[in-house]
Amino acid sequence: MMKKTLLLLCCICFIQLIHAQREATKTLEFENSVDDLLVVPFNGITVISDGDKVYGYDLELEKIIWEKEAPKRSGIDIAANILQAGPAGIDITKFNVIESTPFVEKFFDDRLFVINSYDGKVLFSAEGKAKYFQAEYLFDENSFLLRGINEDELIIAKYNIAEQEFTWQTTVSTTYGEFLQGLGKLAGFNQSSLRDKMNHTEDKVFALIKKQFFVLNKEDGTLLWKVDEGDIADFKRSLDGTKLVTIKDVGTFSSRNEIMLYDGDTGKEIWKRPLTTKNIVLFEDWQDKMLLAHEKGFNFYDYSTGEKVWKKDPKGKGIKNVIPIGTDFLYVYDDEMMLIDKDGQKMWKKDVKISDDEEDPVYFLEKTKNGRVLYITATYANMVDYKTGEKIWRKNLKLNERRPTVAKYDENSGNFVVYNDEELYKFNENSTERPEPYAEMKLKNEKEITNMDIFANNVTITGHTDIIGIDNDGKTIFQHKYTQPGEVGRFFKKVGVSAMSFAASVATAEYSQTTSYRDPSGQIVTDRKTQPVFNDKVNALGVMGYISSALLYDKIKSRHNALTETAEYALIFAKGDNGEKLLYKVDKQTGEEIDKIIMDNSNPVYDVDYVNEDIYYSRGKEVKIFKSK
Repeated sequence: MMKKTLLLLCCICFIQLIHAQREATKTLEFENSVDDLLVVPFNGITVISDGDKVYGYDLELEKIIWEKEAPKRSGIDIAANILQAGPAGIDITKFNVIESTPFVEKFFDDRLFVINSYDGKVLFSAEGKAKYFQAEYLFDENSFLLRGINEDELIIAKYNIAEQEFTWQTTVSTTYGEFLQGLGKLAGFNQSSLRDKMNHTEDKVFALIKKQFFVLNKEDGTLLWKVDEGDIADFKRSLDGTKLVTIKDVGTFSSRNEIMLYDGDTGKEIWKRPLTTKNIVLFEDWQDKMLLAHEKGFNFYDYSTGEKVWKKDPKGKGIKNVIPIGTDFLYVYDDEMMLIDKDGQKMWKKDVKISDDEEDPVYFLEKTKNGRVLYITATYANMVDYKTGEKIWRKNLKLNERRPTVAKYDENSGNFVVYNDEELYKFNENSTERPEPYAEMKLKNEKEITNMDIFANNVTITGHTDIIGIDNDGKTIFQHKYTQPGEVGRFFKKVGVSAMSFAASVATAEYSQTTSYRDPSGQIVTDRKTQPVFNDKVNALGVMGYISSALLYDKIKSRHNALTETAEYALIFAKGDNGEKLLYKVDKQTGEEIDKIIMDNSNPVYDVDYVNEDIYYSRGKEVKIFKSK
């Protein structure tokens, strides 16, 4: 009887397992085991590698549109590996997208290849002794900026795609290999602290590579100047590149920064001595001057003289944040905030206390459409009148500083939602009374909340192991609690991340480009040649012949718009009832588990098209395509 019961239970579990796994919409078969695949955000084409060949699959045509022989591979040495850590710490063993293009990078035989995903054409392959790593596309020239090594030499180069030849190759260091090995030992080969940054103006290239900084002539590659002592953590430049500041790591454990202002053309130091501070808060270029905010203070500095523009820095040390609002500046220092104008004059009669402890983090600080400023710190939340600095609510909303806080603002409706201590608060930007919690909930692990979304009828909180929906009356309308399938679930990189993250691979303007540019009166300006907006980039690719029809233009722009919208679904990698590893797709508005797909191993080869939510999953020699339900 016991054997029959066990057999029956096994049959039930088997039936449940089969039921959990729906049939793939389409299955692609290959000659060898698939070791990598990537959905290119720009155009939706999926590039696939099985070791011997590389393929391009078009979902709309439902077929492989090209295939190419892959170069033979070999291992990658540790020095090359550390050099390749780029601005996002990319995985060099996988396909990687070149921002805002249909181009993908892939390393074969320890060498970089750049492939056009539309037709499989190799746009760049590293031949000869030099090993090149990571390409940046120059939209105004149809060229790649590259960096590489040749034994101990560090090389920066520009490659003309149409001519299939280097415009220039410049050796910027002859002792780089020795420096790299020493740096690797010092950092324990921790690549996260050794990320690179490259950008350019019309006439210059700026490159920060493993804490060494170089400036080159963009036309002919001449090395104009460098700072190569190996301690540069970052740099900021003016829009035209004529002025530049470097930020050095100094002190024990790089606990402080030294900031130096340079002439961008010659490398001449403008300041007699560097500014030493704990950290940089904000840099803005105003063409004839720069705004520099740091932990000890902030001021405008005249580019020609290097002198401060305001007679004295605004009150306060321990500056945490400076937010430009029009031509005004809202800044937070210690446990208070103040608004000043572009002349450094206070706009409020008194400072606004925003927390109990000067060490409290600021979670949210933003101006609303109706002329208020909302702040949320670890201990308080409130709104103040933008013109007067007077608090709107008579008493602050008190928060538990020992528990995580998550805040979301819906600009269209003017609604705010705040989560803290397993309670939810909701209020509108026009509210005059402090809100009370309208919902309570129990989360499996509130420290792993990844997102909060405001919909018309509910608020949804998503985490690695939870997804919960609360309606407008505070009632829990759904809640799913999941178990991660071992430690890999915690690092399942493509799951639990919103589509906005993937939009970055389509829409970002430059490598690590966070600097604001303004004219001398404070109005925002851009250089659309070196910082083109997305449509300009698409047009430039069309002029160069990479986009062949108006239909493709429309498809690309439609995908871009979709990637910048709020994701309606959550993807969660978790353990099923019977121990199987499942990828769940959950509707954030209804809580319905729309889909669940069995992943047969803990390190699956897969990708998701975040425009239409299609899932590509490889098992052995097959790629299974699960079209969105």
